[in-house]
Amino acid sequence: MQRETIEGAIITALNDYWETQGIEGGVNPDTILLGSDSELDSMAIVNVVIDIECYFQDQGYNISLASERAMSRKSSPFRNVTTLTDYISELIEEASK
Repeated sequence: MQRETIEGAIITALNDYWETQGIEGGVNPDTILLGSDSELDSMAIVNVVIDIECYFQDQGYNISLASERAMSRKSSPFRNVTTLTDYISELIEEASK
């Protein structure tokens, strides 16, 4: 799966959330997902992660983003859209082997 497709799925899920919450501004690869500069609270990140996992499941990839593997990384894959795109790319590549 192409990186642009993965990033697009993440951005779409986040934009959908932004829209339902009335949050101004768009999502881009540098959009922060976790931390004090994020627009997402803990429940929002859970909902967005579920939406993203469902999208990839519909594409035939059974990936789990909120796994022990993700949480135990030295550098969180949930820092921003780019790091999450990298992580999902890695999971899809492994699933395709």
